[in-house]
Order: sequence, then C-alpha cells, then structure tokens
Amino acid sequence: MLMENKGEATVKEEKKLGLPSALAAGIGLIVATSCLVSLSQGIGIGGRGFIIAMAIACGLNILVALSFAEMNSLMPISGGLGQYTMAAMGPFVAMIAVIGGYLFTNIFAASSEAAMIGIVISSTVLPNVNPLVITMIVLSGLFLVNYFGIRSYARIQIVVTSFMIGSLVLLAGIGFFKVGTGEVITQTTTAFNPMGLEIVTLTALAFWLFVGAEFVTPLTKDIKNPEKNIPRGMILSLLILMVVQALMVYGISNYVPFNVLASSNQPHMKFAANMLGSLGTNWMMVISIGAVISTLNTVLASIPRMLMGLAYGGMLPKIFAKRNKHGVPFISLLLVFGSISTVLISGITTAEDLIKFILTGAVFWMVAYIIAHLNVLILRRKYPDKEPAFRIRLFGLPQIVGIIGMVYMIMNIIDDPVMKWEIYRTALTLFAGLIVYSAFWIKKVMKKGLFETITIEEVIANEADSLDENIDLESEAYGGQVEKKLA
Repeated sequence: MLMENKGEATVKEEKKLGLPSALAAGIGLIVATSCLVSLSQGIGIGGRGFIIAMAIACGLNILVALSFAEMNSLMPISGGLGQYTMAAMGPFVAMIAVIGGYLFTNIFAASSEAAMIGIVISSTVLPNVNPLVITMIVLSGLFLVNYFGIRSYARIQIVVTSFMIGSLVLLAGIGFFKVGTGEVITQTTTAFNPMGLEIVTLTALAFWLFVGAEFVTPLTKDIKNPEKNIPRGMILSLLILMVVQALMVYGISNYVPFNVLASSNQPHMKFAANMLGSLGTNWMMVISIGAVISTLNTVLASIPRMLMGLAYGGMLPKIFAKRNKHGVPFISLLLVFGSISTVLISGITTAEDLIKFILTGAVFWMVAYIIAHLNVLILRRKYPDKEPAFRIRLFGLPQIVGIIGMVYMIMNIIDDPVMKWEIYRTALTLFAGLIVYSAFWIKKVMKKGLFETITIEEVIANEADSLDENIDLESEAYGGQVEKKLA
C-alpha cells in the first residue's frame, strides 16, 4: 500500500508544471499589446533614457515578487493575496486587495486587450466580420482551454509566450544592429537622457511593462518545487523582459522619430513597418495577437483561483470555491469570463475614457502591492519563529522601498492634471462602493470583525477543507451515477 501511495505521488508530481510554465505565467500577463504601446510612447517622451525609468519600475516589481514569494513560501496555497492578507490584516483588507486590485483591474484591462484582437484580425484578414464576433470566439476558446485544467492552459501559454519572446528578441536585435530593410534615422537629440532627473516621472508609465509577475503564485499547487520555481519564475521573467525591452528601446529609436512615437496610437506598428515594411507590419500584428491570447489566458487561469481563495476564507459565497473534475474553480472562471464579455458587449472598450478605467485599475493594483508589502512586515512580526523556505530580510528595506515606490507612482499616475483628477475620482468612487460591500458582507454574512485575522494554519486548513469538500462532492456524484447504472 505504501508503495502504491508513493507511486501515485510520483505520478502526480510528474504531472505538475516546471520552471518553464512558471516563466510563461510570469511573462504571459506582462507582455500585452498595451505594454508594447506604453514602451514605444515612453521612448517617444523620454528618449533612450526611458531605460532608466524601466529599470526603476523593474526593480520595484522585483521587490513585489520577493514579497509574494515569501508569503507563498509561508502559505503554499492557491488563493494568493486574499488568503495571505487574511492572516496579516483580516478580511476587509483582503477583499479590497483582491476584488479591487485584481478583479476590477483585469476585467477592464483584459477587455481592452480582448477588443484589440478582434480589431486587428478584422482589419487585416477578415474585413467582413464584426470585430466583436472574432473577439468573443477567441475569448470563448480560451475559456474552454482553462475549463479543462492547468495543463491545457500551460500548453497554450508556453507556445504563445515562446513565440512572443523569440519574436521580440529578433525584432530588437534587427533594430539594435540596424540591419532592417528600412531607413535608419538620426534623432533630433543624441543625448541618452534628455529629460535629466525628470525621467523618474515616467516610472508610472514604465510600471505597466512589468506588472503581473505574481500571477504565478495562484498556480502554486500545480508547480513542481514551488518554493524554488515560483520566486525563480517571477524574478527571471522580470529580468528577461528588462533585457528584451532595453534592446527594443535602441531598436525602436533607430527607426522611428521620438515625436512620432509620442503621438502615435500604434507606435509599435510604426516601428515594425519602418524597419521591415509589410513583413514587419504582419509580424508585429501576429505578435500583438499572441500578446492578447497570452494575457487573456493568464487572467482566466489566475483570477478565478484568487476568487477561490476569497471563497475559502468566507469572503465570497462558497460556490466560488467549487472545482470541476479538472481541478478548475469553474464558477469563478464563469464569473471572470462573464464579466469580461459583459464589458466587451457593452462597448465600453471602444469608449474615449477607457484609458481612465485602465489607469484607475493601475491605482488599485498599486494599492494591492502596498498591501502585499505590509503583509510581509506584519507576518514577520506576528510569526517570528516561522522560517519560510524563501525569505530575504534586509531589515524590511525591500518592502519599505517598495511601498514608497508605489505611493510615488500613484501620485504621478499621469501628467495631465484633468485626467489625473478623473482617475482619482473614479478610484475613490469604486473604493467607496467596495468598502460598503466588503463591510456589509463581513459584518452581516461572515459575522466577523473587519480586521479579525486568522492563523496561518487556519488559512491552509480552510483551503484543504474546501478541497476535501470538492472531492466529496465529486465522489458522491460519481457514486450516484454508478447506482443509476446498477439500477
């Protein structure tokens, strides 16, 4: 019997995902169409000196990765930030962090990315087909991919991410070494950093080039050696992208004037066309499609697991923790799929103030990162005797510097004062609604204190109990089917 159990455990371990899948998940959300646009526009505003803002943003996101890796090592669970925060600051902050920082943000951001794939395909290869129809077909296909489990997700993710990174490296190399078929230009300024110290103000724009590496952590149960592969996956994905995008800065600067990059709605397409003509345009179009697929695939894989984590802690109805036979929290998956579809069908993704919603989401995301850093400092103080497999102390400086960086970026979310006020007002409105809902749910349904924490052991046990419930329900369903057949 012991040998049988050992054999089953080995098979289960073999079915888990390795470091390549962790890298693919980390890179998958980061490389989005909006990031290609942000990179190009950042170069247009700050010149090659935009690399400085990128390095600062990358560093801040590495600090975030360190905090998430430590919390995941302390609590190796699938629910992510919501469950970590339950142990540190209680259900109220946990709901703000996950619903605001991840659900709100990614519904709008993923919807805008999804809309792009319909527009790109319709404008190039299927001109007679409504872009929304194309978008919904792609989104529905990715919903099915994720419904059938984590390995189904991983296969798509590794292929798409490998193609995107390989393509970006090739394009960056062609541009860097000036071997494209187009004309190499001379910029009006040859200075590396014409903005001087003001280049730091572009850090919030560069933030979008690296945000989302922590989406690896909700997959912890499905990854081999998570205490090693999760930190490696997050940090390596950020460093790989920093190198690739730094090369892109030089490549793009060699073929597109800074003023064109700053004013264009599709500056990355200008670069590809100027450097390689129609070949470049088609190539960048395929990369953009891959970026959308990768982003949507990661959102559909990770956000439902975060919602499942809230359900484990009682912060959402238990039905959101229910898994199908493939181990997927399919009710949570349906909620995310339905929310993105609703936003798409409503047409808000083509509205003028879409950028306002995306940047409002960025504010929520930065608040979530502040909460993550605070969690680490609080958990270290509450559990001084616990030594997780991954920890970088340095007197708490990574977390303190990370918090200061996030506050700075929130204060400098955009240069336009009118748009900045609109973003703050929208964020405060959404925060107010979320605060009222969270307070009501915790007090009336959960019947707990807003900041009533539970122990790390209880967080882990809640997930284990919910998993057992799912297994029991599946067993009952299977048993019922057998009884019917026998009858």
